[in-house]
Amino acid sequence: MPDPNVAPWNTMFKAYVQIESYREVVVLFGQMRSMDVPPNCFTFPIVLKSCGKIMALQEGEEVHCLVLKVGFNSNPYVGTTLLDMYSSAGVIGSAYKVFSEIAVRNVVAWTSMINGYLLHGDVISARQLFDLAPDRDVVLWNSMVSGYIQCGDIVAARDLFDVMPNRDLMSWNTLLNGYANSGDVEGCEKLFEEMPEKNVFSWNGLIGGYAHHGRFFEVLDAFERMLKETQVLPNDATLVIVLSACSRLGALDMGKRVGEISDLQSK
Repeated sequence: MPDPNVAPWNTMFKAYVQIESYREVVVLFGQMRSMDVPPNCFTFPIVLKSCGKIMALQEGEEVHCLVLKVGFNSNPYVGTTLLDMYSSAGVIGSAYKVFSEIAVRNVVAWTSMINGYLLHGDVISARQLFDLAPDRDVVLWNSMVSGYIQCGDIVAARDLFDVMPNRDLMSWNTLLNGYANSGDVEGCEKLFEEMPEKNVFSWNGLIGGYAHHGRFFEVLDAFERMLKETQVLPNDATLVIVLSACSRLGALDMGKRVGEISDLQSK
């Protein structure tokens, strides 16, 4: 490809990313460089993301050197993708160095760095950075709540949830599943009743919580309530949980009913 214009290359990079052929992106980028086609601010995030996906740290570091050479290290979009790559590879020190060099850190950059700490279980550093963030959207709040849940601190997760200025359905569902997975079924039930709205993932959280702790009668009761009291339709995950409970209890009538619902939804 003799065309020195980077746009066709970026188009090919995007096409490979769409089919998750990340290795091809890295190889193609090498070919592009050998032909002296200059990358731009749209090229680097695609290539860095691909390096992160396949854990190609050496290639990613080479791209980082090129980023520095052409002066894109202060670009928030490039910088965020770069720190994501280092976080994925577990090189948190390099990720933080990139973060500190971003000239204007938007909430996406803050969220990426905090998620990097959480990914590797460093909830203390994540919380310290969270407290310093000048702007915190609901995605960042949800990430921090989820981080506490992942490390098994449901109390800290609830405390942070309680002071969230704005909660979305994801916020509620995240904490709901936290209670269910921690074994606090009563806490899960209480939060479920507090929820201002519920979707199928909310019901799955409650029903799955019952099933996980062997409370199969409650699984069927909650499923009945879902069908009778709401317009929320069960999904495949719901039906699998309920069918398993029916099998455990020998509830043939309910099992048949679940099968009929599954058949109707598949048509």
